[in-house]
Amino acid sequence: MVAAPGGVTPRAGTAVLEGVRPAIDEAVGRHRAPIADRPAAVGRGPRDARLARALAVAGGMCLVGGAAMLGPGPAPDATPFDSPVGAVRAVVNPFAPAPVVDGVLARLVAGEAPASEPVRAGTPPVELALPSRDLRAPVVAVPTGPEGALVVPEPPSTVGWWSPSALAGGAGGTTVLAGHVDSLAGGLGALAVLRQVAEGEEIVLLGADGRSVGYRVSARRQYAKAELPREVFAAGGPPRLVLITCGGAFDRRTRHYSDNVVVFADPG
Repeated sequence: MVAAPGGVTPRAGTAVLEGVRPAIDEAVGRHRAPIADRPAAVGRGPRDARLARALAVAGGMCLVGGAAMLGPGPAPDATPFDSPVGAVRAVVNPFAPAPVVDGVLARLVAGEAPASEPVRAGTPPVELALPSRDLRAPVVAVPTGPEGALVVPEPPSTVGWWSPSALAGGAGGTTVLAGHVDSLAGGLGALAVLRQVAEGEEIVLLGADGRSVGYRVSARRQYAKAELPREVFAAGGPPRLVLITCGGAFDRRTRHYSDNVVVFADPG
C-alpha cells in the first residue's frame, strides 16, 4: 500500500502521484481569495477538482505501487517503476449545431458571416506506436480515482490515457498518456523509451474509431516530482500529446523515483 496525499491509504494496485502538490495549489488555488475571505457556499468546480487530483497523481507516478513491488530492491539490470491510470468517461461535445436562420435574415447572415469550419471530432486512443522505436503498446482509459489516486495497468507494457484529458485528434487540448517505466515482475515498461526519444520523432495514436492520429516530438523534459508544471495537464489551447513516465534516481529504501520524464508532441 502507498499512502495517498493527505494520509488517505488507497487500495492495493493504486499509485499516488503526490509529487505535484505544489502544482495543484498553483493550478487551482492561485487566484482564489484566502479561505477566510471566501463565501462559505462557494466550492471548487468539478473541472478544478479533476485537475487537482490529476496533478496530485502525476508526481506520485514515481512510486512503486502494488503488491508485486513490495519485495526487495530491483535487480541490477532492472529499475523498479511507477504510473497513473483509469476508466472511460462519457465525452460531451460542447459544439452544438447552430439554429437554422430562414428568410431575409438568413441571406444577410450568409453574406456577412464567414463560413464556419467543421469541428474535428476526437477519438479515445487505444494504441500507442513509436515507429522508429519499433514500439506498439495497448492504451486503456484511466480516470482519477475518488481518493485522488490513479489506478494504473499492472503490466508495464500497457499505457494509460487519462480520460478527463483531450481525445486524440480533437480540435484542442492536451491528450495525456502515462505509464510505468518498469516493474520487478514485468521488466521495462513501454514508456521506458521516453528517456531516449528525440525531437522530431513520430508518435502515432490509434483511435477507437480506427483512425490514426500522428504527432511529432517537440520537446523532452525531466522535472523533479514536486516541480511538475500544471501546464502539462492544460485543458485548453491547441491540440497536443503529452507522455509521462518516471525517471531520475531510484531510492531502493523508499522505492521512489525522484523525477518525471515528460515528452511533448504536436500534431503532424
